[in-house]
Amino acid sequence: MARNQKLTGVIQGRTIADMHQEDGKLAIHFMDGSTMTVKIAGQAPADGVGGTIKAVRQKGTTLNLDLVDGRTLSLQTVEPTASVMVRDKNHTLEYAD
Repeated sequence: MARNQKLTGVIQGRTIADMHQEDGKLAIHFMDGSTMTVKIAGQAPADGVGGTIKAVRQKGTTLNLDLVDGRTLSLQTVEPTASVMVRDKNHTLEYAD
């Protein structure tokens, strides 16, 4: 699975403060106040809170968030593109795919 260099560069080093799923979207809130929204198919993983992002890998509709502690959060996106958005604490768009 290939590394998503652009998304990795945006969220690498950020720590997950909270995650919640509603209406087919997963909102990942980071400790720095930024938020990543992912349109997902199915259930979101429940064990990401407190994890710090090391890298992001993506192939098709599979999006893996690798954490520095060795865990991987695997998400199934609705589509291969147009499923991920990251906004900083001021709600300024940092990444969209």
